[in-house]
Amino acid sequence: MLTMDKIHDIRLRFFVKGENISQIANELKLDWKTIQKYVDMTDFNEPAPKPALEQRFCPKLDPYKPIIDKWLEEDKQAPRKQRHTATRVFKRLKKEVGDFDCSYRTVASYYTVKHRELFSNARSGFLPLDHHPGEAQVDFGTADFYENGTRITG
Repeated sequence: MLTMDKIHDIRLRFFVKGENISQIANELKLDWKTIQKYVDMTDFNEPAPKPALEQRFCPKLDPYKPIIDKWLEEDKQAPRKQRHTATRVFKRLKKEVGDFDCSYRTVASYYTVKHRELFSNARSGFLPLDHHPGEAQVDFGTADFYENGTRITG
């Protein structure tokens, strides 16, 4: 797109000075189609962005997502070391589902999103710290401090 100064110049030459499109194109060293475009243009605002269509995530994997989701839900009850990995999910799908034709990368990307969705809440938590007057929380180590004017090495 041209700058507004160039566009204004094109329209000024055409509508006020009465130059034709090919003269303006030759003088400004632009294609005549470009000149025609800006002469015909009435609305110079940027078009509003179109709403993004809801993209399906891993659409080829849609028939197998309920199976994967079921396995990951069952993993919530299993010890951490016995849960499915993306590799294990891929191998199990190839073994148990006869017409499975997705790539490992597709399975791994879906696994990552779903696993994060299911297991991210398990790690969020905190304990509030209460600091009552006269108490402190310290780390192991040595520190020098003064008590009643006397230096104490701890």
